Amino acid sequence: MTATRITTALFKNRISNEEIPFFRGAMIRLSGDAPLFHNHNGDGFNYAYPLIQYKRIKGCAALIGINQGSEAVESLLGEEKGFLCQLGCRTVEMELVTICTENLFACCDKSDSTYRIQHWLPLNSGNYQEYQQAEGFIERIAMLEKILVGNILSFAKGIGIYFDFPVTCRILNLTNPGLSVYKDIEFMNFSAVFRCNVFLPEYVGLGKSASVNNGVVTSYK
Repeated sequence: MTATRITTALFKNRISNEEIPFFRGAMIRLSGDAPLFHNHNGDGFNYAYPLIQYKRIKGCAALIGINQGSEAVESLLGEEKGFLCQLGCRTVEMELVTICTENLFACCDKSDSTYRIQHWLPLNSGNYQEYQQAEGFIERIAMLEKILVGNILSFAKGIGIYFDFPVTCRILNLTNPGLSVYKDIEFMNFSAVFRCNVFLPEYVGLGKSASVNNGVVTSYK
């Protein structure tokens, strides 16, 4: 089984959700506009799964690099002691606390694992009306579970993993949705607790806008 290489770079600096796009912009500039850091190609947005993701972990700025993204993050930050970052109206001297690389395996979990997903954006213009027209809560949950399975399969495909068994998800708890703005469009965001029969790495993003702290998955205990 192929290992998934994940590098987590955690900074000392506290950051708000609203400042994450600015943090992303600073890292893109620091990288010299390297494609993995912005997930664009010459013709525009690259719809492949983002291999570098910008996070807020315990209130602090963080970078997650996966496979090729892991190597890029290590190369960029391995010798970097600090750099200036313009976070909207404030200029911050970013200070790297730790950078850690792990080799993980996404595989079937026979007993299932429980996860929390936060700031998840499962709905788009195509399925929003279907969600609103669902007859009741049970139908809406079933729809969200199907979307979550699709998000997990997209993540797996994006990092080169193909399962030879059906992926299943069961939502155990769902909070009332909030609103997030993505590319000047409002989307419903959800937080949920779910059980799944595959292993998911800590802080990996699922679904729309996963590169900027949406759809963040953590283990739930």
